[in-house]
Amino acid sequence: MTEKPLTIWKTVIPENWIDYNSHMTEGYYGVAFADASDEFLIHVGFDANYRSTCGTFYTVEAQIRFLEELKEGSTIHTETLLIGCDSKRIQLHHALYDSDNSTLAATQEAMLLHVTVTNGTPSVSEIQHPLKQNLLETHNLHSKIDRPHYLGNGIRQIK
Repeated sequence: MTEKPLTIWKTVIPENWIDYNSHMTEGYYGVAFADASDEFLIHVGFDANYRSTCGTFYTVEAQIRFLEELKEGSTIHTETLLIGCDSKRIQLHHALYDSDNSTLAATQEAMLLHVTVTNGTPSVSEIQHPLKQNLLETHNLHSKIDRPHYLGNGIRQIK
């Protein structure tokens, strides 16, 4: 692993992600970021065995900043930083880029909560090994990377 954001998710924008304004509709930014979170989890060892024996993750909070339009057929990718983690939570930052011209198109900050589902009832639970150790190692590397200035900011208020 390296001390740089993870570039582990990319796709080409399909026609059905485009809205009446001829650019990617806001809901598909969420799909892209959800896919990027899933790829991050897989990268750190979150596999079918872990899910069946230890638990899963629910996204409990997310904020997207829309910065540039994306068009049909564009190749896009994310750079992912593990901002923080503790025994039950993961905080991620995704930067979504137009791969063709390296334009930052959107960002997402997300909080994921570790959950165990027992008899159909979800409850917060502790992240288990080896995932816990992999997250700590990734966080150690990512903690050396400068953080975006806007992390933790809410939506601007109308005055």
